[in-house]
Amino acid sequence: MLDFSSLSDPTARVYTIDLNQTDPVRLASRLYQANPRQRPQLLIDCQHLECLRTRGVSHLASQLLLTRQAGADILLYNVDTVLCRALHLLQLHLLFRVIPTPIA
Repeated sequence: MLDFSSLSDPTARVYTIDLNQTDPVRLASRLYQANPRQRPQLLIDCQHLECLRTRGVSHLASQLLLTRQAGADILLYNVDTVLCRALHLLQLHLLFRVIPTPIA
């Protein structure tokens, strides 16, 4: 079970999305335009991302940066050690929030 206690802001707009099925840039743009006073937060499960296997980390990073530019904050969970290291090397951990995987 994920601990989202730090996201307990009752006014936060958090949306869980599947990057395999959703265009995050378009979604972020629509959500932001609907309420520009509050940035939506997109919660992305990184455990089964097809784009990582087919297009690589650079494609994922590009999509996440474009999504952020479109008006959404990015929350990543189920980030494996390789992706986490890549985000740190690219210094993207400063722009995207990585939610630690709970220890079983």
